[in-house]
Amino acid sequence: MTDQDRLIQYQELALGSRLKRLSDHMMKEAVKTYKALAIDFDPYHMPIFKLISEQDNLSIGEISKSLNVTQPAVTQYINSLGQKKLIISKTGKNDKRKKKISLSKQGKMMLLKLIPIWNIFDQELKILSSNTKNKTLLEHISFIEKELKAESLSSKILSKSKLINRADKLKIISFKEEYTNHFRDLNIEWLEKYFYIEKHDEEVLNNAKRYIIDKGGYIFFALYKGEVAGTLALMNEEEGYELSKMAVSPKFQGLKIGQQLMQYSIHFARNKGWSKLLLYSNTILENAIYIYKKYGFEEVNLETDNPYNRSDIKMILKL
Repeated sequence: MTDQDRLIQYQELALGSRLKRLSDHMMKEAVKTYKALAIDFDPYHMPIFKLISEQDNLSIGEISKSLNVTQPAVTQYINSLGQKKLIISKTGKNDKRKKKISLSKQGKMMLLKLIPIWNIFDQELKILSSNTKNKTLLEHISFIEKELKAESLSSKILSKSKLINRADKLKIISFKEEYTNHFRDLNIEWLEKYFYIEKHDEEVLNNAKRYIIDKGGYIFFALYKGEVAGTLALMNEEEGYELSKMAVSPKFQGLKIGQQLMQYSIHFARNKGWSKLLLYSNTILENAIYIYKKYGFEEVNLETDNPYNRSDIKMILKL
């Protein structure tokens, strides 16, 4: 976008046009992504294809009602998917006039290719749409346009798609006592690398169940091929839940496990209906601070009696 972008200057008057332009841009990026991955799929078919994959043997009328799309439009998409042999249509048992639509064998194979790509799209778009700094819809659209100009959506997806095979081997689970030592050891390893172990750390790490779980908090473990690769805690504090004790084994660096743990925790907090997450950190951890801001955390005033001597920054994410 340039300073002479008329659609921006026309403000709310051009809202529909701004949304259309952003939508077209997203679709072009999706096309570019699929083409680079040699996936022959039209992104405009995604809603209907996904619906059919989730609810087998749907009629055109049922698809139309579920997606709030006209029946002629649904018929057009169905014909296109049929030409690509991604779906099959069968005559209904009770009403011969109605056809029931489901994925073909080729369609199910296509779905397996698409699911991991859709998951990455979903993650990236959640990050873009979760920014809380923007007050109005237009400001939010401008933020998304700016971010997409800085780095295209297709390049984000393609860079992360290289990790798909490895990410498929990653599983995030809730607290298990058998992994308590991993929680302690991973955090001690991280603290000794960057800072030192404070008294508060020692108490919590040596008694994780007592200081976190029994107080209404949560601990998550990232398992890679069944091995504990990282961990993170959500501690129940007076002000709210604190995102804390995140550590990843050096053995598994480069898999973005820390970011995946953070994404999981943010989604977990939103599903719980919490209003915010808070965290304490140190500005020497520039990469970590950048990632926190990327996910929508904003710096707030740091209280003088904060629980960590090493902390010189406090951040909050409004959910």
